[in-house]
This record gives sequence, C-alpha cells and structure tokens, in this order.
Amino acid sequence: MAVSTSHWTHTSEADFAAGTMERVVATNLGDVKLSRAVRSILAQDARVSAIHALAQAPDGTIYAATGPQGVLLKIKDEQVSDAAQLGDNVNLFSLLIDQQNRVLIGTGGEQGEVYRINQAGEKPEKIFSAEGVQYVWSMLQSADGMIYLATGPTGQLHSLSPEGKTEIVHDSDENNLLCLAADGTTDLLYAGTDPHGLVLRINRRTKQTFVVYDAAETEITALVRTSNGELLAATAQATDGEEIPAVAVEQTGRPEGNIGGLPIEAVPPENPKPPELPEPPPTEPKPIPKFMSVLSMSQDQDTAPATTEPAAPAADGMLAVVPARGALSTDPVVAGNAVYRIDADGFVTELMRSNLAIYALLEQNGEIFAGTGNDGLLYQLRPAAEETIVLAKVDSKQILCALSAADGRVYLGCANRGDIVAMSSGFAETGTYTSPVLDAAQISRFGQLRLRGKLPDGATLKVSTRSGNVSDPAGSSGWSEWTDGASAAEFLPIAAPPARFFQYRLSFGSADGKQTAVVEDVDAAYQSPNLAPKVTAIRVVNGDIANADTRPKHTISWDAADANADAMVYSLQLRALPSGEWITIKDKLTDATFEWDTRTVADGRYELRVLATDAASNTPGSGKTGTRTSEPLTVDNTPPAIGDLSATADGKSAQVKLSVVDRTSTVAKVEYALDGAADWQIVLPVDMIADSPKEAYAATLADLKPGPHQIALRATDSAGNVAFATVGVRIEP
Repeated sequence: MAVSTSHWTHTSEADFAAGTMERVVATNLGDVKLSRAVRSILAQDARVSAIHALAQAPDGTIYAATGPQGVLLKIKDEQVSDAAQLGDNVNLFSLLIDQQNRVLIGTGGEQGEVYRINQAGEKPEKIFSAEGVQYVWSMLQSADGMIYLATGPTGQLHSLSPEGKTEIVHDSDENNLLCLAADGTTDLLYAGTDPHGLVLRINRRTKQTFVVYDAAETEITALVRTSNGELLAATAQATDGEEIPAVAVEQTGRPEGNIGGLPIEAVPPENPKPPELPEPPPTEPKPIPKFMSVLSMSQDQDTAPATTEPAAPAADGMLAVVPARGALSTDPVVAGNAVYRIDADGFVTELMRSNLAIYALLEQNGEIFAGTGNDGLLYQLRPAAEETIVLAKVDSKQILCALSAADGRVYLGCANRGDIVAMSSGFAETGTYTSPVLDAAQISRFGQLRLRGKLPDGATLKVSTRSGNVSDPAGSSGWSEWTDGASAAEFLPIAAPPARFFQYRLSFGSADGKQTAVVEDVDAAYQSPNLAPKVTAIRVVNGDIANADTRPKHTISWDAADANADAMVYSLQLRALPSGEWITIKDKLTDATFEWDTRTVADGRYELRVLATDAASNTPGSGKTGTRTSEPLTVDNTPPAIGDLSATADGKSAQVKLSVVDRTSTVAKVEYALDGAADWQIVLPVDMIADSPKEAYAATLADLKPGPHQIALRATDSAGNVAFATVGVRIEP
C-alpha cells in the first residue's frame, strides 16, 4: 500500500449537493441538517393540476384557487372539500379575504373576472369584468376598503370600490401586472411587471408612477412588504425551454457571530487514553462527541435503521449571497433568478440567486421564504446571518404560492401535480444524506471517517458506509451491504471492505422536532496501492540553429504524475542507437526540465529516457518507477568537410569544383563569396538537390577582372554546422 493517505472531503454546499438528500437539506454555509416537516393534505384530484393562490379566513378556513377546471377548495381541520366551481377551462389565479370576511376570486381565461362569495355555501357573484382583461393575477385591499386588481394582458391596474365602481388607476406599457403590495401607511402601491421585470410604485390617489427597480430578469413574480418596511421582489426569467445554468458559489466564510461548530482538539497519538473533553457552556451548541463509546457500538447493532432508498437530490441550484445592503447593485447580471431587497431609500440588495424560477415569497416572524419551480424547493433566507437554507422539497416540482397560517404552519400551493403541502415549524422526524459515489481509482482500504458539527440533546445522528468495485451501486450485486448505523463521533473507523468505490450515509433523527444534528464537514480517509508514477510526454527543443552559442544546447522537459500524489525524483538517461547501453547524464532532478549541452557526447543518433521514482515518499524498497523514452534525435556538432577543391581560369571566367561530405546529417547548402566581399551567393549541387551526406558542386564565376582573385566557400549541414575553405585563381589580361 501507499504510505500517503488520501482524503475525500465534503465541506461546502456544492460538495454536499452532489449527494442524495431525503428530508435533509444543505445550507449555503455548507451545513447539512434535517429539513422542516412537510405533509401533503390534498389527495390527487384530476380536476386540479395547479394551486395558484392561498388565503385564510378569520375562522381558520383556508381557501385554495386552482386550475384548470375552476375549482375553489377549502381546508378546515385538514379536511379538503369544494367551496365553489366556476366552470371548465377557467383558472383561479388570485384570492382575497376582504374586510367583511368575504372570499374574492380572480380568474383567467377568455375573460378575466372577479367573483365574490358573500356567505359560505352561496353561489359566487361576479363583481368585476372589464374589456381587454383576460387575467386577474393579484388582488389587495387598502384600509379604506378599495380593492386593487393587477391584470393582463394589457398591464392595467384597476380599482373596485365598496360600491362596485371600477376605474383604471394605471395603464402601463407592460403586458402584465403580476403581483401587488401595499405600503400600509400611505397611498403607495407596488406592482411587479412582465416582460421587462419592473417594480412600479403607484400613488393610488394621484396615479403618479415611478419605476423603483428595473430587474435584469423578465418577470417580477412576487412582492412582499416586510414588517420592517422593506420591499422584497422575486423574479422568474423566461428561458424559452432552455435550462438555466447553475449559479456558482464562492465559499467566503461566515458572518461575525455565526461561529459554526465547536473546535475539537486533536488527540496526541502517544496518549492511549485521551482526557475527557469538558462539557460546552450552556450557551454553546452541543458538539458531535469525540469518540464512539463501546456501549453505543453494541447498541447500534440492535437499533440500526433500516436501509432507506435514496431520494432525488434536494438541491441542484447553487445560491449566492451578495454583500450587505447599503449600495445600489451595479454588478453585471449573472444567470438565474433572484430575490431582491429594496429598502426605504430605494437601495437594492440581492439576497438570493438561484438557477430556479422563484414564484412564491413570504415573510414569517422575520424570516423570508422563497418557493421555486422546476425542483419544488422551499428556501429560507436569513440575510443578517448570510444564510440560505433549503427547508423542504415537494414532489410536485413547482411551488406557486405560500401562506403563513394562523397556527404557525406554512402552506404551499403546488403545480405539475396540484397539491397543498403543510410545513410545520419543527424538523422532520428522520432524514438521510447519502454521499455521491466516491472513486479511489484503485482498490483501496479505508481508514477513519471524521465528522465535525453539532449534536444537541434530542437529536440523533448515525453513520453507515458501503463499498464496491462497480461504479453504480443500484444493481443487485457488486456492492457490500450498508454497515450498521454507528452513533456519530468525530472519528469513526470505516467498516466497509476494501474496494475502489465508496459511499457514506448520514441518518438524522429528531425526537420532538425541536432539535437536529448539524454536519459541517465530512472527511473520509483512504489508502490506495502504491502506483508507479507515469511519465506521459518528453519534449526536446533544439537551440537556435543560427546561433553558434546556443545551437548545441537542447532543452529537455517532460510531464509526469503520481496517482498517490507522492513526491517524484527524476533521472535522465541517454543511449546511442541502434544498440547502445543506457547512460545516466543527470539524476536527482526535482524539476521536470533539463538543459543539455550536446557537445558532451559524440555526434550520432540517440534516445533519451526519463525515469520518475516515488521512492522518497515510500518505505525503503517499496518505491516504484515510471519511464518514458523520447523519439530518436540526432546530435551533430561537427561541420561538414570540403574537399576536391579546385579553381581554373577560362577567359574572363573561373570554374570552381568541390565536394562536401557530412558525417552525421546531410549537406544543406554551399555558398561562395568573391575577394572578401560579404555577398554570399548560393550554389546548387551538380544533381540540383541538396539531400545527402555527400554532394558535388561546380560553379562558374563570369566577368572577372584581370588579375588575382580569392574565392571563399561556405558549406552548411542540416544541423547548422558551417565549414569554410578558400581557393585562388588568376585571370590573364
């Protein structure tokens, strides 16, 4: 086995998001814990594919506006029944309980209308209809009894007085006003639009309009006026059917005051019985215990939970929290959708960004909830703590609306399969997190699983592991069974047998729904067989062929890697072809490069070999070596030889003949210069092509002046080596 220990470490939301969560959530701070308890209260109904709006009457009855068959449902004591039916092919998009406790229903279809149920059991009465209005998306009532309607597809805001009088308060250039919010203390209303993603501020008395925010997304789907006077806006970007890419997250730490888990000191290895850790102060969360007791180990075998089939991942979307409020956001827009906070001064802060469409927005007891589409995730936002939590996941995939009920529960209206989900304030009774399949690349043995986090009284956390040698554990064979759940401790021995692939499972429990274990970091240690380093490439770069100082120097570099992450030491060897023995020209290299002066060897054909060894990182005798051999290369530092040189006069011309021979490479060219001039003139071989180690040349120098002349010859081989020779000739008058 290798000496070094490898680790799989999960510590961020992105790390945990690759696993499978069932009633377990991961926060943007990288904490894994139980989700809130959720329960469906609506049996499947063929008439209902979507719950568009929820509202609660003072007597506790909850009404649900559905589509596409115009059914108004009511929930009393968790019993669901029909309250009214407005006809086929009618969607009920909005609900309002007015000041007289009457139920108002906004519809959409061929005609957008408002109906009112004056008494329970009575037939709905139509109280609003206007030309050009096909959708009544949202309704609200002001303190003086006026009702305001956000409509489409012409983007109008209508008012409806207690006497039944209607008026257009604002006629926008947008297609739809999708949502409304009121100031509560002034005559100001806020409207979210489509398709330009505007947040409008409308004075309902003067009808003056001001754009509070122009979002990059196309739709403002929800507006909420918070208890501290801020405005929250959610968006849903139209994608034309294309999937929005996930938004990346940068782990930037935790804000001051959010201390995370308790630090636990490492145990000195020479101390077989470490001292007892002190109990944390009452104000501190209880940490996961340092060690698993012998008693709990025996109990675990009897009380291990049954294997639970993994569910779909609880969170595919990454979330990003932007800097604290106080400045207008001017950063470039990233992909996805957002929840924006607009303060009293109009400054905008992005509280959350997700790759999912955000349809529902709710404030409850100072906490913000955001319901999304595509994956049916409900997020909880805590801006002061810079924390974003996936509280729950619904099977219906789309959360269209949310209601804070009088009993403290949150009700969610869902689509895809029309459903109403009740979420309590407590944690789920049980939940599991199953890690992704982790690949050690080789059959390996496993060491300790280290957990860091909090384990308060009333919460339980158990750990199971399994392993296999096929990548997919879903098959009927090929993987070991899950080990019995062991009570969580900071260090737990991994009981799964040696294998290539590995998974761990965390089983959470809460006795009363008030407490949950929190896992902040998981580290699994494993040790693979020592594998030989791999040298994957050798490169030889010649020196400058035109520069005599650098031409003989070659730069040799190579690529090498060790699967065990061991430190490597290199040797560089050389052998003459065709059958020379390997000679080490440099050893104990730690850098993967070497400058080689080829003048230290004879001319000829050679191969280079790099040996990479991990011996220094392993016990004596257990190190391994990987090698790679270069392509053959030619060393040629000797200039060609010029021979058989002669020059004869013929009238005003001179005939020059010579032969050029190179021992190692080929003749590249021959040039001549006359009488010390620097103008060199090339000469072609007799056979008109320079392509062999031996070439014959003949040249005629015409129109020479009478008298003596000196002819210089310069021969160059293909390696750039140069030879010179001179010959004299006399031209008679």
